[in-house]
Amino acid sequence: MGRFVTHHTTADTARERARMWRLQRLFAAALTCGSIGAVWLAATMGTGAAGAAAVIVAGLAPVAVALPIAAPLVARARRRAVLWGSPAAMCAAFAACLLAAGTSGVALVVACAAVVGVARTLFDAATTDTLQQLVPAERRPDSAHALTQQFGAGSALGGAGTLLAGLVAGPQGAIALAALLAGAAAVVAARHHPDMDLRIDHQPAVAAALRGAAGTIASDRLLRRVLAAGAWSAGVGAAQGAVLIVWLKDGVGLRGALVPALMAGFVAVRLSRPLVRRIAGRARMASLLTLALSVQAAASVAAWSADGTLGASAAYGLSLAAGAFLAILVTRALRLAAGHDLAPAVGLAAGSAWATAGCAGAVAGGVLSATAGMAATHLVLAAVAGSVAAGVAARAAVWGGGFLLQRAGGGR
Repeated sequence: MGRFVTHHTTADTARERARMWRLQRLFAAALTCGSIGAVWLAATMGTGAAGAAAVIVAGLAPVAVALPIAAPLVARARRRAVLWGSPAAMCAAFAACLLAAGTSGVALVVACAAVVGVARTLFDAATTDTLQQLVPAERRPDSAHALTQQFGAGSALGGAGTLLAGLVAGPQGAIALAALLAGAAAVVAARHHPDMDLRIDHQPAVAAALRGAAGTIASDRLLRRVLAAGAWSAGVGAAQGAVLIVWLKDGVGLRGALVPALMAGFVAVRLSRPLVRRIAGRARMASLLTLALSVQAAASVAAWSADGTLGASAAYGLSLAAGAFLAILVTRALRLAAGHDLAPAVGLAAGSAWATAGCAGAVAGGVLSATAGMAATHLVLAAVAGSVAAGVAARAAVWGGGFLLQRAGGGR
């Protein structure tokens, strides 16, 4: 993150930056751990893909639709209060889910997921407002990119925590760990310097920055293509999330397959991330997107053809790895396309668009599995991901392989 303009010493800036990094990692870890745990818990209640999809949609819907409400609220509120109140609300929701879901059923799990979604929306808006207000304009793209890296590191931490807690205590263990991580995030946020609440008149608040970001997206064809690629990936990934965990439960048992699957996905992502970053800096973006979407298609094909724990682990692990790789690629593309002072707000708007696609994908996955069966759903998702991959490759061929290449070259 760039230097906070309200601080007067390097030590103050470094302290606040380190605190925000810790906060982002803890929040992302709690979100990942709790989200997987909630879907896992819903699957154990016998509600099928419909219950899993309801939990996913409840968590994503606030991110998709509540941003226009959250932005002006955050612009008027004290940032520190939002930054510590959001993880505190997450902690309370996870604790309620853990304590009462056994008697209240999947409805409480869905309600808790909705609370977590609202908390995430407010937290993301407050973080974006911080970058827009307290970081110089020339530093904002780098700050937004660095903050995304911290969020990704926290998500990996949450995946590893889910693996360990789930192995010991199943979904309840994952949710309990999520509550602890969210509580720790609230404590870290409460220690932010009071300058975090200051407003700078000549810097845009998050609501104004979002309006500018919307105009940028509408006028930039490259940026629209990046958002479209991410939306397709988010939709397919959410549909896979709604059906794969239920398929694991009905096929080989969650404890027997989900933990090995999480391990496979976590190991694949962590070992391959440096290679993906290195390749992403040199190869054509269209080729990388095609490859990542093909891996997403392969996950559904593996699920369709799998027999036993090994095949189940491979399918779910491929799905997790494909989502992580696409996140790396799309984040890089977004940075190339939005290299200006509104970069944090463009990223926030992109997240809202991808959450909308995720809601649609989860609903589609639940409906397909209920009407056409699990095997047909796997094949449809494979066909969708494969078609999008072929479309990206075809467009790159028509345009001479220059998808994002010219913009990337100009940014160096």
